[in-house]
Amino acid sequence: MIASLGASMGVGSSKSAKRAVSTLAVALSFSAGLCFALSPAQAGDPFGGFVGGVLGGVVGGMAHVVPGQPRYRPQTYNRGPQNQNDGAPSPSDSNRALAALAPPSSQEQVAILKSVNPSQSIGAVGSSDDATQVGQARDVEADRDYTSKVEDIIQSIKSARSQERFNKEGDVTEHAILESLDSAIKAANLQRFETFLGENWSGERLRVMILERVQSQLGELLNGTTKGDVSMHDLDLAIAKAAKNVYARLFETSELLAANRGSTLFLQRLYQAHGDLLSGDVRESAEQLLEQAATAGVAPIEPLLHRDVNAFALRYRAQRIVYDCLSDNIEAISSSDTGMASSAEISKRLLDVGKDECGKWVAGQLTGPDGKLKPQDPMPLRVIWTAEGPKDDPSMYGRATDEL
Repeated sequence: MIASLGASMGVGSSKSAKRAVSTLAVALSFSAGLCFALSPAQAGDPFGGFVGGVLGGVVGGMAHVVPGQPRYRPQTYNRGPQNQNDGAPSPSDSNRALAALAPPSSQEQVAILKSVNPSQSIGAVGSSDDATQVGQARDVEADRDYTSKVEDIIQSIKSARSQERFNKEGDVTEHAILESLDSAIKAANLQRFETFLGENWSGERLRVMILERVQSQLGELLNGTTKGDVSMHDLDLAIAKAAKNVYARLFETSELLAANRGSTLFLQRLYQAHGDLLSGDVRESAEQLLEQAATAGVAPIEPLLHRDVNAFALRYRAQRIVYDCLSDNIEAISSSDTGMASSAEISKRLLDVGKDECGKWVAGQLTGPDGKLKPQDPMPLRVIWTAEGPKDDPSMYGRATDEL
């Protein structure tokens, strides 16, 4: 092909023809390389693109020829339709793919969490409000904002009075409600919980708890023949009753938490005393054995507990005393001459000590000389009971709000 081009250009001599052919070959090679570097749209010259493609294919094919071996033929693959970006996803496609991998929105998560039904046994102790609030975020500040609760009560009374079109003025004010709150807290001995350092019984939260109970019972005061005519005297009675209910609830909750802490401390003492020597049987049956020992220690005064208004709280206190008693006798319960007692020996000793020694501790702390239950005050969680009584120190107490 190159020779024919040379002849058509009128090259006479053979030397001149060879030089012309060489020059033309170099030019065509340069044109082929340029066409490889540019796309067909950029090349612009159809002749150059055609010649460069032909020569490039010939040269590229000869580059793979190895003497004595079959000629290499490149394979082709069907890549399907290609767009302008050579198969790369568009920005909109990428956004849709990333959106599919994103987590659900907060509203969807809350809706799913609200569908969870907790076990009914969760609400057996204390209030079930926290157990049924799964998925609902609690505002920490709202738990202490008792002034807004006072305003809600006042607005409810105003609304009921306006519907009945009362002409006379009422005596319910914010100041009067706050004064009634302070008096009810002192009368119910709720301020003692405020003095427990490191515990969550602040004065603000106590007031919120009382007012929430009053607000839930406000309908009983507004409905009926009174037609919304609620006096401050009526609110005083409702606040005093709510304060007593809150005291009973907190006393029960506090003693339950302390009893759980006491059982945990016993297991901790057991591990500290014997460590790796503990057998699997002891570890698996320890919790059940503690419950049996506590039941045996509380059994003598069980009839008295049934008749007390704070029966649940006092039962948890009795269990708390038994657990502290067992921790105090950990060596006698779990040790032997060879190191650690067997699982059967530990089980028997645990029940015997809980029934005899710890039963005496419980009777001495909860009953008086007349055989009746003695008045009991709430105690901090960190208090440890001994044979003589609770062992505490001033570092466990602070000052109540009214004492500042």
